Amino acid sequence: MFDVVVIGSGPGGYVAAIRGAQLGGKIALVEGHKIGGCCLNVGCIPTKALVHAAHTYINSKHSEKFGVKNQGVELDLAGVMAHKERTVNQLVTGVEMLLKGNGVSVYRGWAQVPAPGKVEVTMPDGSKEVLETKNIILATGSSPQLPPVSEESLSHTISSDEALALDKVPERLLVIGGGVLGVEFACIWNAFGAKVEMVKRSPLILPPVDEEISRRLMPIFKRKGINVNSGIYIKEIRDEGGEKVLVADTKEGGQKEFRADLVLVAMGRVPNFGGIDLDSLGVAYDKNGIKTDERMATSVPGIYAIGDVVGKTFLAPVASVEGIVAMENIFGHDKTMDYSVVPSCVFSIPECASVGLKESQAREQGFNVKVSKFPFSANGRAVSIGETDGLVKVVGDADTGKILGMHILGPHADDLIHEGALAMKANLTAREVAEMIHAHPTLPEAVLEALHGVQDKPLHLLTR
Repeated sequence: MFDVVVIGSGPGGYVAAIRGAQLGGKIALVEGHKIGGCCLNVGCIPTKALVHAAHTYINSKHSEKFGVKNQGVELDLAGVMAHKERTVNQLVTGVEMLLKGNGVSVYRGWAQVPAPGKVEVTMPDGSKEVLETKNIILATGSSPQLPPVSEESLSHTISSDEALALDKVPERLLVIGGGVLGVEFACIWNAFGAKVEMVKRSPLILPPVDEEISRRLMPIFKRKGINVNSGIYIKEIRDEGGEKVLVADTKEGGQKEFRADLVLVAMGRVPNFGGIDLDSLGVAYDKNGIKTDERMATSVPGIYAIGDVVGKTFLAPVASVEGIVAMENIFGHDKTMDYSVVPSCVFSIPECASVGLKESQAREQGFNVKVSKFPFSANGRAVSIGETDGLVKVVGDADTGKILGMHILGPHADDLIHEGALAMKANLTAREVAEMIHAHPTLPEAVLEALHGVQDKPLHLLTR
């Protein structure tokens, strides 16, 4: 008898399993594919390995501006892919060691839940084993969202998994989708030398980020050779002698064709219930995911759900925290999930990151909004490393000085956003954070200057 059986080994599932073992529980983890789930194997980690290779390639080609001659720079795509594989393998092996070291029983197979307290595992050889358990955590993740076209049209596209393992750089790449995944792949393959077109329905890329960040990123993309086409409604994708042709309606009522060597579907994600019969169990859900309370409990006692299958954020770190919250409640600790401060990052080139309310959301909620911005072009560290695109934007409450949101476009946005997240979590005002001495010359000084501007003015920027 197990205390908990966790179904799914992504960042939610494996973290939950480890936490359960740390709390003294007898834990089982069931995984039908690879330990680490989408994130470690075909998502967060491999894409970041490719992004770093893209940055390195760009910097090598332009090293002479720093006085470093580096003639004859070439892209070794096989070497890039080898770096990606080494990175993934190292981290997956690390997770496997953590699970083993914490005494988690790992079952390689596909799970069904015939009833609360029972998990049936079908092994790769077809044999079955039933695990008896006091509790179950569903962490089955998500699947790629697909455009509303026929199976025939989809057969002429590649998935994000395939885009992680190309053996040559396509001359022309057409990306369907303008969200996080589409933007990151557009940046990666553009850096490697592909001519990239993006097609999407909505007017702005990256809908979850602050609209100004999106508007500022689009001309940077255009300068890099990434062409964004909005208001595009895909009808058909066909193959003409090896050339892929995408036919679409436009928002103006016309029709447009796009031609490319490869068409990549890189849209959003949708919950994946893992083939588990939720209806027979009585677990409440809808198309947006499994319904849970703030303790990650479902409508059925003893069954919890975490991560993408819940459908709240589709972010790996949120899944991990949800897993910890679920486990701690199972073992008698009173924990609730707090979604009020969730930093999110997009590893575009340059990066962007957000936490808290967008400017539009803050105004809609009736705050007396004060927006303060500070460009990286006025930051000493950014100038010295030659990465001056972008800015730090703080959305504040003019009455209280409270930080309502922070949005960053520019170098190391993924690191910098956590200063805003920590300040918001600690309920610090912009003035309180700005009074903290920041090291010089550093990129966080751009955050410091933007914070100064919430209730006063930035010091290193002329303002009216």
